[in-house]
Amino acid sequence: MICMNSLIRSSFKVLASVAMFAGASFASGMPFPAAENGKVFLEAKNSPYELEQGVVVAATDSFVVEPGVTVLMGEFAKLMLQGTVKILGSSDKPVVFCGADSAVNWNGFHVMSSASPFVIKNLVVENAFRNTVFRSSGTFENVRFVNNYYGLWIDESPDVSLNRCNMSNNRYALSVRASRAVLNETSISQNVYGLYIETEGKIEGDTDLIRNNQESDIRSEVSDLKTSKKRIRRNVWHNIESFF
Repeated sequence: MICMNSLIRSSFKVLASVAMFAGASFASGMPFPAAENGKVFLEAKNSPYELEQGVVVAATDSFVVEPGVTVLMGEFAKLMLQGTVKILGSSDKPVVFCGADSAVNWNGFHVMSSASPFVIKNLVVENAFRNTVFRSSGTFENVRFVNNYYGLWIDESPDVSLNRCNMSNNRYALSVRASRAVLNETSISQNVYGLYIETEGKIEGDTDLIRNNQESDIRSEVSDLKTSKKRIRRNVWHNIESFF
């Protein structure tokens, strides 16, 4: 049997298909822009951008990303999106969020917007610790979560759709808590753990593509509690995240 340490290490390896975005070819990039006229706008002509620390896009500002944009994330980078979110990659020019150093994790991106439903299309997210959607609704379309510790954590969100998305080589691919998530042609495969349904989490749509994960494909907190009689306190995860 493969030991757990090996499984953890394997979840952070960089896939060749997206390694070009995190390699040495981007020694530096444009500074991450500030809001201007109520919008943080990432243009393809200025790509790649660099984000070294945490950035909060305020609820009064929109976050708009053009096709073909790459954002290189430093070790302590965290992108918190509180306003309108439109990440609009295309099939031939995806948007990429990845670590500037492929051997080091960045914190993740966090959608915390109640302004309007978010729209995230043709995005690759790689090497983050945890990506979250919190108290927000919207759509992920053709989004790839690759080599993250937590691919996507959906928390207290009433309506999140994942259409034709792919989650692979993550430690925990998808977690859903007190939320409704709809899966449409979304593949969750070759992770350590596939889908974890936490308290009051609801999954709708097709789950046939959740398969071939190393430890489990679908787990439920209700079933786990029946077996172990223990609940992991949420502040434990907050303490873990504080190190990233």
